[in-house]
Amino acid sequence: MDTKLKKSKAIVSLISFFLSMGILIATAIFGISFLMNYDYAMQQISDLKQEDYQNTNAFRAELSQMLNHILHVMDTLSSSDTAAETELQDSVYSDSDGNRYYYFSDADDPFGLNADTARNLLYQIGTASNRTAYSNDTEHENLYEGDLPEGYNFRLIFDGKTVSIEKDGGAVDVYGDGFYRSDSGMWNVPGYENMAANPDYENFRVCLVARQIPVEPVDGSSALYDIPQQGRETLLFLRIWSCIIAFSAILLVLAFLWRKERRELSRRIAAHTANLYFEWKLAFAILVLFLTTGFVSGSIPGNVVCFLLSLPGYYLIAIDLRYNRGSWRRNVISTMLRRRAEYRKTFEQKLPLERRLLERWDDFIKCEAITFSVGLVLSIFTVGLLAPVTIALMVYFAYRYGKLHRQLAQDLGRLTTQITSVQQGKNTASLLLPQDSDLREAAHALNDIEHGVNTAVEERVKSERMKVELITNVSHDIKTPLTSIISYVDLLKQEEALPDHVKDYIKVLDEKSLRLKNMIQDIFDVSKAASGNMELQMEPLDLGKLVRQTLADMDEAVQASQLLFRVDIPDQPVTITADGGRLYRVFQNLISNALRYSLEGTRVFVSLTEADGFACVALKNISRYELDPNVDITERFVRGDAARTTAGSGLGLSIAKSFTEACGGEFSIQIDADLFTARVTFPLTPTSIALQKPSEA
Repeated sequence: MDTKLKKSKAIVSLISFFLSMGILIATAIFGISFLMNYDYAMQQISDLKQEDYQNTNAFRAELSQMLNHILHVMDTLSSSDTAAETELQDSVYSDSDGNRYYYFSDADDPFGLNADTARNLLYQIGTASNRTAYSNDTEHENLYEGDLPEGYNFRLIFDGKTVSIEKDGGAVDVYGDGFYRSDSGMWNVPGYENMAANPDYENFRVCLVARQIPVEPVDGSSALYDIPQQGRETLLFLRIWSCIIAFSAILLVLAFLWRKERRELSRRIAAHTANLYFEWKLAFAILVLFLTTGFVSGSIPGNVVCFLLSLPGYYLIAIDLRYNRGSWRRNVISTMLRRRAEYRKTFEQKLPLERRLLERWDDFIKCEAITFSVGLVLSIFTVGLLAPVTIALMVYFAYRYGKLHRQLAQDLGRLTTQITSVQQGKNTASLLLPQDSDLREAAHALNDIEHGVNTAVEERVKSERMKVELITNVSHDIKTPLTSIISYVDLLKQEEALPDHVKDYIKVLDEKSLRLKNMIQDIFDVSKAASGNMELQMEPLDLGKLVRQTLADMDEAVQASQLLFRVDIPDQPVTITADGGRLYRVFQNLISNALRYSLEGTRVFVSLTEADGFACVALKNISRYELDPNVDITERFVRGDAARTTAGSGLGLSIAKSFTEACGGEFSIQIDADLFTARVTFPLTPTSIALQKPSEA
């Protein structure tokens, strides 16, 4: 029940909208016509207020036209040209304004005033010598003077130059200020100062007597009777139209109140029109346009009726344009091409990408060649009339082919951008291409690869984090009991009167516990550096001074070794920004590594160089053991001594690398046969670079 009510409201709202809009548009058309003929319209409105029809502008216009017509006929009759008189009686005459026509059908009444006219208007027309040569009044010999016949109260007399009017026994002002103005409703008769007098009219005399209350014509029509009758009809029309406008306002309110239902109905109608081809819609729009311009009827009322009938057509066009955006794309040609494209797509899915592109290029060349050939032949037969159509079709095929390749270029650009992002390790969203894209499968495969890489990286990071946490926790757990062991060993060392072999045991325990303590501290430091939790105190420092200090602190071990150190460090400061304590540990580990693994009797080279804004500390030595270049000895617990006969833990180089990178430097190892080279590189501070430039100059 509710659905039926909504449907009824929608239909009533739609009908109310059409009727109200039609009435308002018709009113607007009448208003525009009123404004375009404002003076004439205002004269008609003023006539509606007059109770006496002889005081109306229509009456003055009618009598003025009749007088001018009579004078013209008299001028023609007075001519000696018989042919002119015959032509006058057999033709139609209209005044200069073209408002009314007078027909000459009776030789006895050459002025066209028939019997019905005589019932309301008496006339006597003649010359100065014979003023009653023509008359339609057989009862009165002289209407120029004396009392008017019974029922008549208006008399107009033309004396050859001017016009005088008598109404109800009193004179009427005809000329006013003496100047005629066409828009003022004045008498359009001879005698005004701004109107040239016709000398041919000086001998004519005319007397027109009008009835006070016009009587209805018996056969035909009477202009004077029509004046009050048309006024009453016009007034009735205005009253009826006012009621119609009020009714349209009520309809407009209904249309506004139920506008939601009307819009829903409009959407449903538009849903049906969306399935129509554009060619049908274009033909319908042309038909509506012809109907609007009055293609059926050339008269103004006919045009208005045609326009009102075309309103539903405009409504259908409007809702189709509003709700069916881009409906022009649904046309016969595009539908045929789309269906063929769908067929081609099904066929192309089985082909590789390069074959698809070649097939499309072949189709494009074929379409262009066939269109050009057929268009050329038809243009020859039609003398070039179909040449624009041929050109348009060729441009259309080129546009469709270019559109496909533009889409392919855009998808290829997005795909390469995604590949670059994956290569750089950026975290990007999955690449989604349209269903009909030729690169959709490649994008899907790339998304799978990226997802796999991200998953592997996450698993590796998670594993590394767990490893670091495990090492850190184990190191912390071992450190507590180890501290107790070291404390008890110290107590045992203080005992006296112990046997010598017990003292040897205590000495071994002391050495091993201290080594274990240092190893646990190294593991703890490496873990902190790897996890990024190491606290650093970054400050400018002299790298050369730091290296000299490290060598000085380890001078006892250097002197005790069978190695010869060659140090090449410049005297001027080499300033970098780093944590001095951590970097001291780096060089300490490198020197210790050289002392532990270098071949006896060889030289160890320590140098500091500057180049391209970087400072590099290099330490070179000959290894005692054979080195494997395929093994990364900077990894934790990896030692150059594969047999593990030395006291090293395999953490020295790992700590050196971790600390260097944590301070913002770069640590690298180079193995050339038995030559082992470790390099620590840091960017110079701006101050050091500024000091370096003058020395270079």
